[in-house]
Amino acid sequence: MRRHRKPAILCVAFLGLAAVGWWAVERLGHVTENDARVKADMVIVSSRVDGWITERPVTDGQVVEQGQEMIMIDQREADLKLTELRAMAEAIRLRQERIAIQHQMMKTTAHDAVTAAQARQKAAASKLDQARREFQRAEELLGRMVSREVWEQRQTQLRQAEAEDLSASAALADAQVKLGDIEVLHKELDTLAQEAAQVEAQIRRQEINVADRRVRSPINGIVDQKFVQPGEYVIPGQRLFIIHEPKKVWIDADIKETKLDHLRPGQPVEISVDAYPDRRFVGYIERIGNAATGEFALLPSPNPSGNFTKIVQRVPVRIVVEQPDDNPLRPGMMVEVDIDTHQH
Repeated sequence: MRRHRKPAILCVAFLGLAAVGWWAVERLGHVTENDARVKADMVIVSSRVDGWITERPVTDGQVVEQGQEMIMIDQREADLKLTELRAMAEAIRLRQERIAIQHQMMKTTAHDAVTAAQARQKAAASKLDQARREFQRAEELLGRMVSREVWEQRQTQLRQAEAEDLSASAALADAQVKLGDIEVLHKELDTLAQEAAQVEAQIRRQEINVADRRVRSPINGIVDQKFVQPGEYVIPGQRLFIIHEPKKVWIDADIKETKLDHLRPGQPVEISVDAYPDRRFVGYIERIGNAATGEFALLPSPNPSGNFTKIVQRVPVRIVVEQPDDNPLRPGMMVEVDIDTHQH
């Protein structure tokens, strides 16, 4: 027994040293960090319009679907304005119909009148030309072959032909003026079309205003906090709710810059959540930040005095984690991460 005791002790010591060595080598391939927390996109829901809150059907912790109504704002005045604009649009439409019918009737009548006036003026001009020739012939033959009575008849016919020609010319001018009236009606239709387009744009804007008085959820998520109560007056841009999508969470770990050498995107990560000590979560590195966290500070710390103390900086690393069905990971929770750097 004494002969075998010493080799046994040496064997146990060797195995212990081997186990410690294996553990040390294994841990050298891991980066651990407890400065990490669960993150999510926190969506601030606000109002685009002002008014009194009439209803708030959702509250803290409630699950909402995209498009679900969360706030209703008094819309009585908005509805009245929309009704007024629609009445204006209807009045313009009726005016357009009336003027369009008048335009069409005048267009047909005026063209017919011009055609008839042109024919009458042409006939009157021909008759006037003939009366002038006959009067000129009677003037030349007066006292020889034409009596004074015939000459007076030819003169009377000439004056009648001149009067008819003037009347036909006036009728033609009047018919052409009516064609100009048609153009005026056409321009009035164009003006009404512009007015109708303007009122239609106002109607669409007012419809948006009415729709905005029912504030809806932009995502499928859960209400984290409400900030208003029914009966309160809200203004555009005022914060009403904060919500987030529970399935879209990740982990931000601030890793010391001295540990970044072996970190690569895609490396597996084991996650321990302080709130659930008996549960383990797994994920992988999605990306490594391109700047240290100190670069995003509101108050940078320059060194004008020349006194310098070197401080290890931290770089944000985003870790993708799959949210279980019961959504245990909530934004803000502290976690610890263990990154396996053996895999590159």
